[in-house]
Amino acid sequence: MSMLMRININEQRAQVGLNITRSNLNINSPTPAIQINSQRSQLNINSEQPTFTAHKEAVRREMGILTSGQFASEFANAGRQAALQGTARRANDGDLLARFQVQGRDGVPTLARNASMARLGPREVNIGLMPRSLIQMTWNVNQIDVNFSGHSLTVNASLENQAQISLHPHHAVSAYFAIPPHMDITAVPLYA
Repeated sequence: MSMLMRININEQRAQVGLNITRSNLNINSPTPAIQINSQRSQLNINSEQPTFTAHKEAVRREMGILTSGQFASEFANAGRQAALQGTARRANDGDLLARFQVQGRDGVPTLARNASMARLGPREVNIGLMPRSLIQMTWNVNQIDVNFSGHSLTVNASLENQAQISLHPHHAVSAYFAIPPHMDITAVPLYA
């Protein structure tokens, strides 16, 4: 006797799983070392003071105003001259008296008249404007030296510190069966 059979197929599809390992990327980028040297500009000004000189020796001499050295020198010369003239006058007076004895003339009245004329003789009088000379003036203008040194800027950068890149772990993908594929085939009688 033959039997009719039904075939049952149970199928389970496979489920695939993925294991993804992400990588860790580290970038270390240190800043470069920079040195900046800046020298400021400088301005130097050297200035000499102006000088003014007034030469008034000739004017002072005309007015009779002397320095202490000139005063002492002039009076020393005048004293020396007066001593020489006094000596010469006394020598002449002695000669005149000596001739009196030889010639028989009286020399005393002559000596008296000469002495009175010497005291009352001419005097020097200055009539006019004083001083007659002008003051000589000298003016020296000051001198200015200007020195300028410009600004300088120096920049030094050390590029030894370069970026470092590290990757841990390496990127990876692996596949696996989360549910393996499965198929059941059974034969079941149609009528039982």
